[in-house]
Amino acid sequence: MTKSHGFWSAEVAQELPLAGKVALVTGSGRNIGAAVAGRLGRMGAKVVVNVRASIDEGKAVCASLGEQGIDSTLRVADVSDSAQVRELGDDLIASFGRVDVLVNNVGISPMMPITETTDDFWHLVLNTSLSSAFFCTRAFAPGMIEARWGRIINIGGVAGIRGTKFKTANAAAKAGLSGLTRSTANELGEFGITCNFVGPGHLERVHERKYYKDESDTLDPGFSDRWAAMIPRKRLGTADDVASGCAFLASPDADYVTGQTLLVNGGMFFT
Repeated sequence: MTKSHGFWSAEVAQELPLAGKVALVTGSGRNIGAAVAGRLGRMGAKVVVNVRASIDEGKAVCASLGEQGIDSTLRVADVSDSAQVRELGDDLIASFGRVDVLVNNVGISPMMPITETTDDFWHLVLNTSLSSAFFCTRAFAPGMIEARWGRIINIGGVAGIRGTKFKTANAAAKAGLSGLTRSTANELGEFGITCNFVGPGHLERVHERKYYKDESDTLDPGFSDRWAAMIPRKRLGTADDVASGCAFLASPDADYVTGQTLLVNGGMFFT
């Protein structure tokens, strides 16, 4: 790689479209978050890896990124807590000036029949999967507005679009995230900021995969297998599939793409 007069050359800019940018990926200690962090790093971004409690996993992701020549740093914060997000925002702005790419990936989707869903369970899921995205967007949008450039990517899921058995709280949170995405896109578009929603489908190698299969088969035998059979692509998705969609939305090529829903689901039909 070469530089020209202190700036990235055109060739390097094409090779590393996010060179000089700072990307925060919430919940990036494993799975989708870790894959997205790696993909944005390989596009040239300095990556902020975020975990709430899985510090060892976060360190492992940073170590892996370092082995790939990617500049990364770990920040421990519960982004479902507005006070901790304010502290995280102050920290990152003091350290790097701003966050250019925000990937709101944190989310949980435990299964619970609606008749057994408690108030505490409901609020836990909504705070984790929806409020966290709002808190982070509110914290980092001002820097993007000042820079007149930014990318916000909200990781949703099929539950918020189709509705899924035993995931009432998660479906409500993800549907809310879709609305947050469109409103953010409308409000911030004039400042060169895009905001899009990525909806993963049925994924392989997810940390909670066995839990979901066991739990869903307990609640409705064969549910997980019927879900997987709906995929026209005839394979389960991977975290890397989702990261590829995020990479496009974070890139200069997606400058005119905002307020959209990108379903990375192998063509699964929501019937």
